[in-house]
Amino acid sequence: MPTPIITDGSIGRVPQLPRVALPTNVHRYAERASRFESLANGHPMADYLRAMAQIARAQDAALPARAAAPIAAALLESSRQYGMPPLSAQSHERGAEWRADLRDIVAAVRRSAADGMQHTLARLGALADDALEALAERLIAGTTLDADAAFVPFIGAALQVYFSRLAAALIVADVERCDVATVCPVCATRPVASVLRIGPQNSLRYLHCALCETEWNMVRVMCSSCETDKGIAYLSVEQEGRSAAEALAKAETCSECKSYLKIFNQDKDAFVDPVADDLATLALDVLVDEQGFARSGPNLLFHPGSG
Repeated sequence: MPTPIITDGSIGRVPQLPRVALPTNVHRYAERASRFESLANGHPMADYLRAMAQIARAQDAALPARAAAPIAAALLESSRQYGMPPLSAQSHERGAEWRADLRDIVAAVRRSAADGMQHTLARLGALADDALEALAERLIAGTTLDADAAFVPFIGAALQVYFSRLAAALIVADVERCDVATVCPVCATRPVASVLRIGPQNSLRYLHCALCETEWNMVRVMCSSCETDKGIAYLSVEQEGRSAAEALAKAETCSECKSYLKIFNQDKDAFVDPVADDLATLALDVLVDEQGFARSGPNLLFHPGSG
Protein backbone atom coordinates (compact mmCIF):
# COMPACT_ATOMS: atom_id res chain seq x y z
CA MET A 1 0.00 0.00 0.00
CA PRO A 2 1.16 3.59 -0.46
CA THR A 3 3.05 5.21 2.39
CA PRO A 4 1.40 8.61 2.60
CA ILE A 5 3.33 11.68 3.57
CA ILE A 6 0.22 13.84 3.64
CA THR A 7 -0.37 16.02 6.66
CA ASP A 8 -3.38 17.94 7.83
CA GLY A 9 -1.72 21.21 8.79
CA SER A 10 -5.01 22.62 10.03
CA ILE A 11 -4.72 20.60 13.22
CA GLY A 12 -1.04 21.35 13.67
CA ARG A 13 0.53 17.98 12.88
CA VAL A 14 3.88 18.34 11.09
CA PRO A 15 2.59 21.13 8.83
CA GLN A 16 5.79 21.23 6.75
CA LEU A 17 5.08 17.91 5.05
CA PRO A 18 3.27 17.95 1.68
CA ARG A 19 -0.37 16.95 1.72
CA VAL A 20 -0.27 14.69 -1.37
CA ALA A 21 1.26 11.23 -1.69
CA LEU A 22 1.94 10.02 -5.21
CA PRO A 23 1.70 6.27 -6.00
CA THR A 24 5.43 5.56 -5.99
CA ASN A 25 5.15 2.15 -4.32
CA VAL A 26 6.00 -0.20 -7.20
CA HIS A 27 4.76 -3.18 -5.20
CA ARG A 28 1.26 -1.80 -4.66
CA TYR A 29 -0.52 -4.31 -6.88
CA ALA A 30 1.36 -7.30 -5.48
CA GLU A 31 0.41 -6.11 -2.00
CA ARG A 32 -3.20 -5.67 -3.11
CA ALA A 33 -3.25 -9.19 -4.54
CA SER A 34 -2.01 -10.55 -1.22
CA ARG A 35 -4.70 -8.56 0.57
CA PHE A 36 -7.41 -9.96 -1.70
CA GLU A 37 -6.16 -13.47 -1.02
CA SER A 38 -6.10 -12.86 2.72
CA LEU A 39 -9.61 -11.41 2.69
CA ALA A 40 -10.89 -14.38 0.69
CA ASN A 41 -10.20 -16.84 3.52
CA GLY A 42 -13.56 -17.77 4.99
CA HIS A 43 -15.34 -14.98 3.09
CA PRO A 44 -18.78 -15.63 1.52
CA MET A 45 -17.42 -14.16 -1.74
CA ALA A 46 -14.13 -16.06 -1.60
CA ASP A 47 -14.10 -17.05 -5.28
CA TYR A 48 -14.78 -13.48 -6.36
CA LEU A 49 -12.02 -12.05 -4.16
CA ARG A 50 -9.55 -14.64 -5.44
CA ALA A 51 -10.45 -13.66 -8.99
CA MET A 52 -9.72 -10.04 -8.06
CA ALA A 53 -6.38 -11.22 -6.67
CA GLN A 54 -5.56 -12.69 -10.08
CA ILE A 55 -6.28 -9.34 -11.71
CA ALA A 56 -4.11 -7.51 -9.18
CA ARG A 57 -1.26 -9.96 -9.86
CA ALA A 58 -1.63 -9.20 -13.54
CA GLN A 59 -1.52 -5.47 -12.78
CA ASP A 60 1.71 -6.02 -10.88
CA ALA A 61 3.27 -7.64 -13.94
CA ALA A 62 1.97 -4.97 -16.34
CA LEU A 63 3.09 -1.94 -14.32
CA PRO A 64 6.86 -2.16 -15.07
CA ALA A 65 6.32 -3.30 -18.67
CA ARG A 66 6.10 0.26 -19.97
CA ALA A 67 7.41 3.68 -19.02
CA ALA A 68 5.17 6.67 -18.35
CA ALA A 69 4.69 8.91 -21.36
CA PRO A 70 6.01 12.47 -20.96
CA ILE A 71 3.47 14.91 -19.54
CA ALA A 72 3.19 18.21 -21.39
CA ALA A 73 5.00 21.02 -19.62
CA ALA A 74 2.01 23.31 -20.21
CA LEU A 75 -0.24 20.98 -18.22
CA LEU A 76 2.17 20.91 -15.31
CA GLU A 77 2.59 24.68 -15.34
CA SER A 78 -1.17 25.17 -15.43
CA SER A 79 -1.55 22.80 -12.50
CA ARG A 80 1.07 24.65 -10.47
CA GLN A 81 -0.35 28.06 -11.34
CA TYR A 82 -4.09 27.48 -11.18
CA GLY A 83 -4.40 24.46 -8.89
CA MET A 84 -5.97 22.20 -11.52
CA PRO A 85 -5.26 18.44 -11.79
CA PRO A 86 -2.78 17.98 -14.67
CA LEU A 87 -4.14 14.59 -15.82
CA SER A 88 -7.90 15.13 -15.55
CA ALA A 89 -9.21 11.71 -16.54
CA GLN A 90 -12.21 12.91 -18.52
CA SER A 91 -10.16 15.22 -20.75
CA HIS A 92 -6.79 13.45 -20.80
CA GLU A 93 -5.91 12.03 -24.21
CA ARG A 94 -5.01 8.47 -23.29
CA GLY A 95 -2.08 6.87 -25.02
CA ALA A 96 -2.20 3.41 -26.55
CA GLU A 97 -0.16 2.18 -23.57
CA TRP A 98 -3.31 1.56 -21.54
CA ARG A 99 -4.58 -0.87 -24.18
CA ALA A 100 -1.21 -2.64 -24.10
CA ASP A 101 -1.60 -2.87 -20.31
CA LEU A 102 -5.06 -4.34 -20.87
CA ARG A 103 -3.71 -6.96 -23.27
CA ASP A 104 -1.06 -7.95 -20.72
CA ILE A 105 -3.62 -8.21 -17.92
CA VAL A 106 -6.02 -10.27 -20.03
CA ALA A 107 -3.23 -12.62 -21.16
CA ALA A 108 -1.98 -13.12 -17.61
CA VAL A 109 -5.42 -13.88 -16.19
CA ARG A 110 -6.28 -16.23 -19.06
CA ARG A 111 -3.41 -18.50 -18.09
CA SER A 112 -5.19 -19.57 -14.91
CA ALA A 113 -8.80 -18.41 -15.28
CA ALA A 114 -11.75 -20.75 -14.93
CA ASP A 115 -13.73 -21.77 -18.01
CA GLY A 116 -16.46 -19.19 -17.42
CA MET A 117 -13.92 -16.38 -17.25
CA GLN A 118 -12.16 -17.64 -20.38
CA HIS A 119 -15.23 -16.80 -22.47
CA THR A 120 -15.35 -13.25 -21.11
CA LEU A 121 -11.64 -12.75 -21.72
CA ALA A 122 -11.89 -14.07 -25.27
CA ARG A 123 -14.71 -11.61 -26.00
CA LEU A 124 -12.76 -8.74 -24.48
CA GLY A 125 -9.64 -9.66 -26.40
CA ALA A 126 -11.59 -9.57 -29.66
CA LEU A 127 -12.84 -5.99 -29.21
CA ALA A 128 -11.48 -3.34 -31.55
CA ASP A 129 -9.60 -0.34 -30.21
CA ASP A 130 -12.55 2.02 -30.65
CA ALA A 131 -14.80 -0.30 -28.64
CA LEU A 132 -12.20 -0.46 -25.86
CA GLU A 133 -11.91 3.32 -25.82
CA ALA A 134 -15.69 3.63 -25.57
CA LEU A 135 -15.67 1.23 -22.61
CA ALA A 136 -12.94 3.27 -20.95
CA GLU A 137 -14.86 6.50 -21.51
CA ARG A 138 -17.98 5.06 -19.91
CA LEU A 139 -16.07 3.71 -16.93
CA ILE A 140 -14.29 6.99 -16.27
CA ALA A 141 -17.54 8.94 -16.65
CA GLY A 142 -19.43 6.54 -14.37
CA THR A 143 -21.92 5.57 -17.07
CA THR A 144 -21.06 1.91 -17.69
CA LEU A 145 -23.87 -0.28 -19.01
CA ASP A 146 -25.02 -3.56 -17.53
CA ALA A 147 -23.69 -5.17 -20.72
CA ASP A 148 -20.21 -3.87 -19.77
CA ALA A 149 -20.22 -5.51 -16.33
CA ALA A 150 -18.02 -8.52 -17.13
CA PHE A 151 -15.40 -6.29 -18.76
CA VAL A 152 -15.30 -3.58 -16.07
CA PRO A 153 -12.70 -5.20 -13.75
CA PHE A 154 -10.23 -5.58 -16.61
CA ILE A 155 -10.78 -2.16 -18.16
CA GLY A 156 -10.59 -0.59 -14.69
CA ALA A 157 -7.43 -2.52 -13.86
CA ALA A 158 -5.68 -1.41 -17.05
CA LEU A 159 -6.69 2.22 -16.52
CA GLN A 160 -5.38 2.08 -12.95
CA VAL A 161 -2.01 0.81 -14.15
CA TYR A 162 -1.80 3.44 -16.88
CA PHE A 163 -2.84 6.43 -14.76
CA SER A 164 -0.89 5.39 -11.67
CA ARG A 165 2.24 5.06 -13.79
CA LEU A 166 1.74 8.62 -15.01
CA ALA A 167 1.00 9.88 -11.50
CA ALA A 168 4.14 8.28 -10.10
CA ALA A 169 6.23 10.18 -12.67
CA LEU A 170 5.10 13.52 -11.25
CA ILE A 171 6.60 15.38 -8.33
CA VAL A 172 4.51 16.60 -5.43
CA ALA A 173 5.15 20.24 -6.35
CA ASP A 174 3.22 19.65 -9.58
CA VAL A 175 -0.02 18.91 -7.75
CA GLU A 176 0.10 20.06 -4.14
CA ARG A 177 -1.62 23.37 -4.96
CA CYS A 178 -4.72 21.63 -6.33
CA ASP A 179 -7.36 22.80 -3.90
CA VAL A 180 -10.53 20.89 -4.87
CA ALA A 181 -10.59 18.65 -1.84
CA THR A 182 -13.23 16.23 -3.13
CA VAL A 183 -11.34 15.00 -6.20
CA CYS A 184 -7.87 13.64 -6.85
CA PRO A 185 -5.27 16.41 -7.32
CA VAL A 186 -3.68 14.41 -10.13
CA CYS A 187 -6.55 13.06 -12.25
CA ALA A 188 -9.71 14.70 -10.82
CA THR A 189 -11.30 11.33 -10.05
CA ARG A 190 -13.39 10.73 -6.94
CA PRO A 191 -11.90 8.61 -4.14
CA VAL A 192 -12.77 4.94 -3.77
CA ALA A 193 -12.52 5.21 0.03
CA SER A 194 -10.61 6.95 2.78
CA VAL A 195 -8.13 5.53 5.26
CA LEU A 196 -7.13 6.54 8.77
CA ARG A 197 -3.38 5.91 8.55
CA ILE A 198 -0.94 4.79 11.21
CA GLY A 199 2.71 5.72 11.69
CA PRO A 200 3.87 9.36 11.53
CA GLN A 201 0.45 10.36 10.16
CA ASN A 202 -1.34 8.56 13.00
CA SER A 203 -5.14 8.87 12.73
CA LEU A 204 -5.06 11.40 9.89
CA ARG A 205 -7.39 10.72 7.00
CA TYR A 206 -6.34 10.25 3.40
CA LEU A 207 -8.66 9.91 0.43
CA HIS A 208 -7.51 7.25 -2.04
CA CYS A 209 -8.06 7.91 -5.74
CA ALA A 210 -10.10 5.23 -7.48
CA LEU A 211 -8.08 5.64 -10.68
CA CYS A 212 -4.46 6.75 -10.25
CA GLU A 213 -3.90 5.54 -6.65
CA THR A 214 -2.80 8.99 -5.42
CA GLU A 215 -3.73 9.87 -1.83
CA TRP A 216 -4.53 13.28 -0.42
CA ASN A 217 -5.37 14.59 2.99
CA MET A 218 -8.82 15.64 4.12
CA VAL A 219 -9.81 16.53 7.65
CA ARG A 220 -11.91 13.98 9.51
CA VAL A 221 -15.66 14.29 10.12
CA MET A 222 -16.18 16.17 6.87
CA CYS A 223 -18.17 14.94 3.90
CA SER A 224 -15.80 13.93 1.11
CA SER A 225 -18.46 14.86 -1.43
CA CYS A 226 -19.94 18.21 -0.34
CA GLU A 227 -17.39 19.23 2.34
CA THR A 228 -19.94 19.91 5.03
CA ASP A 229 -19.24 18.99 8.64
CA LYS A 230 -22.94 18.86 9.49
CA GLY A 231 -24.97 15.67 9.61
CA ILE A 232 -22.00 13.30 9.45
CA ALA A 233 -22.69 9.84 10.87
CA TYR A 234 -21.09 6.41 10.66
CA LEU A 235 -22.70 3.07 9.83
CA SER A 236 -21.01 -0.29 10.21
CA VAL A 237 -21.79 -3.97 10.61
CA GLU A 238 -20.72 -6.32 13.34
CA GLN A 239 -17.98 -8.78 12.46
CA GLU A 240 -16.90 -11.90 14.27
CA GLY A 241 -14.95 -10.86 17.36
CA ARG A 242 -15.46 -7.15 16.71
CA SER A 243 -18.42 -4.89 17.54
CA ALA A 244 -19.84 -2.43 15.04
CA ALA A 245 -18.15 0.41 16.93
CA GLU A 246 -14.77 -1.31 16.54
CA ALA A 247 -15.27 -2.21 12.87
CA LEU A 248 -12.40 -1.88 10.43
CA ALA A 249 -14.79 -0.51 7.81
CA LYS A 250 -17.42 2.16 8.35
CA ALA A 251 -19.57 4.15 5.97
CA GLU A 252 -19.26 7.87 6.55
CA THR A 253 -22.71 9.20 5.67
CA CYS A 254 -23.79 12.77 5.03
CA SER A 255 -27.39 13.82 5.67
CA GLU A 256 -26.82 17.06 3.74
CA CYS A 257 -26.07 15.53 0.33
CA LYS A 258 -27.24 11.97 1.12
CA SER A 259 -23.93 10.45 0.02
CA TYR A 260 -21.47 8.13 1.71
CA LEU A 261 -17.94 6.85 1.38
CA LYS A 262 -16.28 4.07 3.31
CA ILE A 263 -13.54 4.84 5.78
CA PHE A 264 -11.04 2.18 6.89
CA ASN A 265 -9.06 2.33 10.11
CA GLN A 266 -5.51 1.07 9.56
CA ASP A 267 -5.09 0.89 13.32
CA LYS A 268 -7.52 -2.05 13.24
CA ASP A 269 -5.59 -3.83 10.48
CA ALA A 270 -2.21 -2.58 9.27
CA PHE A 271 -2.62 -4.31 5.89
CA VAL A 272 -5.88 -2.64 4.87
CA ASP A 273 -6.10 -1.77 1.18
CA PRO A 274 -8.83 0.72 0.16
CA VAL A 275 -9.64 -1.02 -3.14
CA ALA A 276 -9.52 -4.62 -1.89
CA ASP A 277 -11.23 -3.95 1.42
CA ASP A 278 -13.92 -1.96 -0.34
CA LEU A 279 -14.85 -4.98 -2.48
CA ALA A 280 -14.71 -7.29 0.53
CA THR A 281 -17.29 -5.13 2.35
CA LEU A 282 -20.02 -4.90 -0.28
CA ALA A 283 -22.51 -5.98 2.40
CA LEU A 284 -21.94 -2.60 4.01
CA ASP A 285 -22.87 -0.89 0.72
CA VAL A 286 -26.16 -2.77 0.71
CA LEU A 287 -26.87 -1.70 4.28
CA VAL A 288 -26.14 1.97 3.57
CA ASP A 289 -28.05 1.94 0.30
CA GLU A 290 -31.11 0.68 2.19
CA GLN A 291 -30.78 3.76 4.42
CA GLY A 292 -31.16 6.04 1.40
CA PHE A 293 -27.54 7.08 0.84
CA ALA A 294 -25.76 7.03 -2.53
CA ARG A 295 -22.11 6.18 -2.89
CA SER A 296 -19.99 9.22 -3.81
CA GLY A 297 -16.92 7.48 -5.28
CA PRO A 298 -16.47 4.45 -7.57
CA ASN A 299 -14.51 1.26 -7.37
CA LEU A 300 -13.29 0.86 -10.95
CA LEU A 301 -13.02 -2.91 -10.58
CA PHE A 302 -16.76 -3.24 -9.94
CA HIS A 303 -19.93 -2.50 -11.89
CA PRO A 304 -22.77 -1.86 -9.42
CA GLY A 305 -25.57 -2.62 -11.87
CA SER A 306 -28.75 -0.67 -12.49
CA GLY A 307 -31.14 -2.77 -10.43
